Amino acid sequence: MEREAGGANEERREATNGGPVEQTGVRRLDDGLWMLDLGFQGRSGVVAAYLLAGGDREELALIEVGPASTLPALLAGVRAAGFAPEQLTALLVTHIHLDHAGAVGSLLRLAPAATVRVHPVGVPHLVDPSKLLASATRLYGDRMDELWGEVLPVPADRVAPLADGESIAVAGRVLTAVFTPGHASHHVAYWDGVAGGLFTGDVGGVRMAGTDYVCPPTPPPDLDLAAWAESVARMRALGARRLCLTHGGPFADVEAHLDQLLPNLEAFRALAADALRDGADQTDLARLLHDRMAAELGDPDPETLAALEFATPSAIAAPGLIRYLVKRGEATAPR
Repeated sequence: MEREAGGANEERREATNGGPVEQTGVRRLDDGLWMLDLGFQGRSGVVAAYLLAGGDREELALIEVGPASTLPALLAGVRAAGFAPEQLTALLVTHIHLDHAGAVGSLLRLAPAATVRVHPVGVPHLVDPSKLLASATRLYGDRMDELWGEVLPVPADRVAPLADGESIAVAGRVLTAVFTPGHASHHVAYWDGVAGGLFTGDVGGVRMAGTDYVCPPTPPPDLDLAAWAESVARMRALGARRLCLTHGGPFADVEAHLDQLLPNLEAFRALAADALRDGADQTDLARLLHDRMAAELGDPDPETLAALEFATPSAIAAPGLIRYLVKRGEATAPR
């Protein structure tokens, strides 16, 4: 995968921070590959989509589409890269959480040639999102529309399930679907073996540009630490040269990044277990998680901490950890 121009100083920044950083809009990463910052809740670096273009038929694809609330920014990003949304032929999502796939139904109405690819477990929830929305409403309450916008169903004939290890020819590339549960049971990462890029969704963690801290997002309902460890091993074995995170962007220090992920996940588990043992409730645990994130960032810019909180809210991480620990018999649910 080509380095971006800029000399030794910028190469050094790429090794730690994913490359020269633009705070908003569209960033070209390679020939035929752009990161689109979706400006979620008015902040850069929180949610990204990746646009791929190329091939004999000039195919256009997206990895991740973001929430419906950021659809205008997604469309503007596609246009800023020099394309029209109607040219899209493939939408690949890592999992069906609303910050990754909430805009799929809306986008399909604008892209008549596009087909969606997703883990088999995710297919019925895209076709009929009622259960997904009910679950999200329990977490986000009256903020649903503000955060996620209108989530439209996906026509059944326009979504196709993926198989683990499946090769996907798209936009002049061949990507491999890598099933990577842990954050969610239906999670898929996408591996570009030729370019050395791995599109990690949430299983690769959350990391804000310009920082070293890799934060594991732990929402309910199906957090699984053992499965997550296996997924990290799978990702590590690929030998990627760049991780393309949905929350935070691209990073080239792959080994250092992955080395952090499981220890930080275990630290969250231990913090939650100790807090529940001491009588903490969900609000208490959310505050402790927030404080841990702030401490790990190390005297952060308030905007950086705010962006990290939007990308992986401590108020959502807390119930995920509680559910996990209670299910395993490692804690008692707080009253």
